[in-house]
Amino acid sequence: MNHTESYEYKIKNMYNLLRSSEKKVADYVLLNGHSVSTMTLAELSRQVGVSEPTIIRFVKSIGCSGYSEFKMALMKEWGRESVDKQYDSKLLVELHIDRDEKIEDVPVKMIGLTIKALEDTLKIIDIDKYKKAIEMIRSSNIIDVYGVGNSGSVASDIRNKFLRIGLECRAYSDSNIQQICASHLTSNDLAIGVSHSGSTIDTVNALKIAKESGARTIALTNFKAPAISEYADITFFTGGEETTFYSETMVSRISQLAIVDMLYMGILLDDYDLYTKRLEKINLLLKEKNYTKK
Repeated sequence: MNHTESYEYKIKNMYNLLRSSEKKVADYVLLNGHSVSTMTLAELSRQVGVSEPTIIRFVKSIGCSGYSEFKMALMKEWGRESVDKQYDSKLLVELHIDRDEKIEDVPVKMIGLTIKALEDTLKIIDIDKYKKAIEMIRSSNIIDVYGVGNSGSVASDIRNKFLRIGLECRAYSDSNIQQICASHLTSNDLAIGVSHSGSTIDTVNALKIAKESGARTIALTNFKAPAISEYADITFFTGGEETTFYSETMVSRISQLAIVDMLYMGILLDDYDLYTKRLEKINLLLKEKNYTKK
């Protein structure tokens, strides 16, 4: 199935347009997947704690004519029960670390959580937006990247990768410098905001200023992030659910870096000869710099 046609993508793409009661339905469906396809409308209503008309509004908002069509779509898309999967997704979503946790169980839980987050990210990648973002990056005179805290390391990774292939990219950790740079961007430039929560005030403000200056904008965030998405021409959503222990460091950064690598490799392939020639030049420079004669 094309990622843009999946109901998981449709739910996450529409999430911030839903009413609060409809978001409860969306949260339940995203968490439970296939099992919802076995429920009657009344059963789902009781489980979620919302009215049946609310559920009908929800299913229609994502393109289904009614509840029966919605259940069939879930059955087709989610496939068999999650117990058939290598990892129990509900366990991973509810992952937490406390003093009673067995150390030997941590590696498999963390790798499993990471795998699920990356798989979820892949499911909701919009290929048309991905191609458009590559073109936006390639055609921009200046590329500003905004991110603070954990997202700041992702912003630095974007800058480092883009500089290696000759793109004019800058990333500053100081929020005042970010806003000053954003205010001087033009329609020939691009701003990228990185924020898992989507509500980091410094990053949102910098992207807002960039957009008001006429620049094109891209956001890397979670699907439940309405603030930063408001100022983004293109939004890339990361997969995975929040956990109760420092989830942004553990999972979201890996998903964000995967999207960065997707964009980087897409740019390379868009003009392979040009960018590989630039990379060879940089690699030779670094090799000569690090070479020590005996």
